[in-house]
Amino acid sequence: MLAKTDITRSFYHFSAFHSLLIGILPFFIPVLLWDKGASLADISLFIAVTGLGFIASLWLWDRARCQQRWKTIVTLSFLIELLLVGTLFFTSINENSTLFLIILALLNGAYNCFYWSTQRAFFSHITTNKNTGKTFGNFQILVVIMLKLGILIGGYLLQTNALLTLFLASILITLFALWGLLRQSNITLSEDNKERPLPLSLVANFKDNKHSKLTFLLDGPFLFLESYFWVLSLYFLAGQSFFQLSIIVVVLTLLLSVIFYIIKNNIDKVNQQRLFAIATLFYALSWLLRAQLSADTADLILYPSIIIIGFLTTFFRLSFNKRFFDIAKQSTTYSYLINKSYYSQLGIVLFFSTLAINMNHFSSEQALSIIYWIACPLALIYGLYAKSIFKINMKQTVNCT
Repeated sequence: MLAKTDITRSFYHFSAFHSLLIGILPFFIPVLLWDKGASLADISLFIAVTGLGFIASLWLWDRARCQQRWKTIVTLSFLIELLLVGTLFFTSINENSTLFLIILALLNGAYNCFYWSTQRAFFSHITTNKNTGKTFGNFQILVVIMLKLGILIGGYLLQTNALLTLFLASILITLFALWGLLRQSNITLSEDNKERPLPLSLVANFKDNKHSKLTFLLDGPFLFLESYFWVLSLYFLAGQSFFQLSIIVVVLTLLLSVIFYIIKNNIDKVNQQRLFAIATLFYALSWLLRAQLSADTADLILYPSIIIIGFLTTFFRLSFNKRFFDIAKQSTTYSYLINKSYYSQLGIVLFFSTLAINMNHFSSEQALSIIYWIACPLALIYGLYAKSIFKINMKQTVNCT
């Protein structure tokens, strides 16, 4: 088994290069779909099918994890991203084709699965309940640097229509990342990671007294509201310019990174229940603020509001992830992580399928505003998460054979 310092190095290596690749293209997927003529209903359908692709891929990922095939998992995470980029740019299909959206969404779901599931597994292995906040803060700073660098590069190349250059850059980054990661000896995380693949029957019967199932169902839709719909809103506010959007996002996160450099060193020391309650209230407020903004909002109000929204959202994500990984440490870690993925994706499928059916009744800006209004009270449900002593009976000790 590799030393924890080696796995830590692999985690940051893996996260850094994926963040760069995400910034170069996947970050812009909702904007690219809109630019190609997709409606909000189409984008909602895309997100729902992405959830299905994630669920299908998670079944495969879980079995590869059990057999300790981490090099295969890491390699697939990068190769699927390349296939996603190539499909988006070089498939000659009518831009409004449902088939195109479904193919792209399934690839996006597979990529999200192999990236996020692997990242969570690495993160869980290198942390304890005494350092999850600080480690996640360090991770966020790394993501800020690499993701925003990718966004700047991707925004410029998309604005200048240099699609071939963007694809070649993705290939080179992928090859360099894999060269560095695969040089390492065989990656084995821990004995816990040899738990049997989680049967769907256990997933269906999963429950605890921390409201985890409800929280997971809620968290999936909110993650896509942040990463797709809010990015689309920023694109509208940026005058539908790829490069201006990238500038707004980069400046915003650079400002926030200074604040979170301070917060990350103290978050593990404060009262966690109080911190999470405050973070949840702030998060609900962030959706209320989003609902107020439009292209007609004065710059003097618009840009400070975007900064406040970014702070409130990132503060909540820091607090939520600390709580999530601390709870995972108290249970059968990988079962808890995998249940989180299944239920988050199920929530995505249900929520965005409903939106896809009903979205055409409203104009785009009106629909986004309504969704943000609805998201505000829904965000308060996060406050139920982890209110009582954690008990769960789902440990599996049988090794993979």
